[in-house]
Amino acid sequence: MKRKLSLRDSGLELTRSWRGALPAGGRDALRQFFILLACYAAYDVARIVVRGREAVAQANAQSIINAEKALHIYVEPFIQSKASSFHALIVFMDWFYANVHLPATVLTLVWIYLYRHEAFGFFRNVFLTMNALAMMVFAVLPVAPPRLVPTSGVVDTLFLYSTSNYRSGVMSFVTNQNAALPSLHIGYAVFLSLVVFLLTTNRLARVLAAVYPVLVFAAIIITGNHYVIDAVAGVVVLAVAFAVNYGFAPQSVPEAITVSTRDRDA
Repeated sequence: MKRKLSLRDSGLELTRSWRGALPAGGRDALRQFFILLACYAAYDVARIVVRGREAVAQANAQSIINAEKALHIYVEPFIQSKASSFHALIVFMDWFYANVHLPATVLTLVWIYLYRHEAFGFFRNVFLTMNALAMMVFAVLPVAPPRLVPTSGVVDTLFLYSTSNYRSGVMSFVTNQNAALPSLHIGYAVFLSLVVFLLTTNRLARVLAAVYPVLVFAAIIITGNHYVIDAVAGVVVLAVAFAVNYGFAPQSVPEAITVSTRDRDA
């Protein structure tokens, strides 16, 4: 006689189905989650290390401003002043800076894990190496963003126009206020583009991936959170991270492929 299915049986079937959707099973997915969580925890450690070094961060920021002026690339005040003529643009950039960066990165990593699992190990290691390099710089060379430097000619648009205030409250506690160099906003954005260009040849995806770092660059300058040199440094740490991991495992670098779902891979 066939036993009637109970709610418990349905729950077990749902659990099995969920686990089956994970390329390497639930245990591996949990392990990857904790690895990335440890990466975030390390960022918090770096944030604590620079506490009490605000004067050093201000001095380093002034050195960057002077260097950009000598190179004739100190365009941050000019770009922000031109953008300020369009209030809607400022509001959008504030929202974009505060709300898109981390979700886009997390979704990209999840997408690699679920649909390009064979490449996940390589890109995870590149991501972790990039963060490790950036955090070492944060700890050794704290730099105040232009929005916090009185002589920069740049204002804090997030403070003035957005509900995402990085100077006080929860945001000030979970973010490193003196971690302008390198810009991980740019590092993550170029990382995302690199993933898309290597893992798919879909034209729309590639167009969006090409536009995304441009939008991120505009956002970090217009909101007063980074210097041009910070953006360059963000690309450099990503390039070093990629080169280091490629040196260790060149065969793991994936070739661009056209399919976009795991079902078609089978």
